[in-house]
Amino acid sequence: MKLWTKFRISNALDKEGVSDSLLEKIEATAETRDFSRQMGNLDRALRDQPPLPSAPDTLHQSIMRAVRDSGRETHAPRRTSIIWISSAAAAAAAICIWIIARPTPQSPPPIASQGEQTLAAAQRAWDMSKEVSRTMPAAVVGPLSNELASVDQDVRDTTKFILATLP
Repeated sequence: MKLWTKFRISNALDKEGVSDSLLEKIEATAETRDFSRQMGNLDRALRDQPPLPSAPDTLHQSIMRAVRDSGRETHAPRRTSIIWISSAAAAAAAICIWIIARPTPQSPPPIASQGEQTLAAAQRAWDMSKEVSRTMPAAVVGPLSNELASVDQDVRDTTKFILATLP
């Protein structure tokens, strides 16, 4: 049986009228007769249902009264909020005690005497930096130089792109 025939039978039940051509197709095969009979029984069963029970007249009033009464209820403070407040107060007290009781930082070491000692330390650091750059092998510095060149190229490309997109 074709889907189109089933649709026409169902549609005829909705309109409560079966055309002559459809009656001929229904009577043509046992399958379409059975389908038409089953759909007719189902249609009658659905149409002949008893009416649904109605709601009591006082239902609306009782719902509205419950809604008004729920707005008047006062909620007791929760125990969990008391726990959170006490925990926060304890943490604040611990932080205050730690700030007050922590040892004060010691004063910086006395500044070296003016003159040669300070200048000698700076001179040693300057000489050491020159020595490291001369003695450091290219294998150590090479990858860093390549990375710096890549970053520089990325910055240039980004600058070109941004300038090209500006009006």
